[in-house]
Amino acid sequence: MATYGLDISENNESSLRYRACWDAIKRSKFKDFIIIRMGYGVSPEEDSKFLDYYYKAQEIGIKDISAYWFSYATTADEAKKEAHNFINMTEKFGVSLTHMIMDFENNEKYQKYDIDITAKFANQQVKAFLGELKAAGLNCGLYASEWIINDLLGLDWFIENGIFVWNAQYGKVDDVKAYMWQFTSEQYIEKFGPFDANMRY
Repeated sequence: MATYGLDISENNESSLRYRACWDAIKRSKFKDFIIIRMGYGVSPEEDSKFLDYYYKAQEIGIKDISAYWFSYATTADEAKKEAHNFINMTEKFGVSLTHMIMDFENNEKYQKYDIDITAKFANQQVKAFLGELKAAGLNCGLYASEWIINDLLGLDWFIENGIFVWNAQYGKVDDVKAYMWQFTSEQYIEKFGPFDANMRY
């Protein structure tokens, strides 16, 4: 049976600052799980609202909590460093997570430096980052758009290594049909939002 949840970050604070918003989530169908950005980049940078959201999710009864790391890595070494930043921050916070997820997108750093996301580049970053999480014995996954997953990466390596795939493809069709599908970035819950909404198979 499918389950539903939101993925959130400090960018959602205009809604999530209100207790009424969390209560609305608790009343909605999007209460099965939640995924929170923990940090981003090689430096690293911490999402300022991670711990706040983590504990508020627990307060409304959400036990299935995961975290994601937005990657800006341009080399395999940078991707590995990001993965270790993710692990270290998780240990610093002392939180228990269902999944630790790499968020790999055509970000502003790649655009600024005219970095093309080719199959070689995508595989290099993703496998370096997730390989470190897997080697640490963590339950991990990848978030990416449908064209990156289907056209550049494929599913074989992920299946072989027990790493789940989370597809971002807005609309009524999921052309990946792996573990989880982000189907909109415009989900309102009562008067609060918009949120990214997800279905887990």
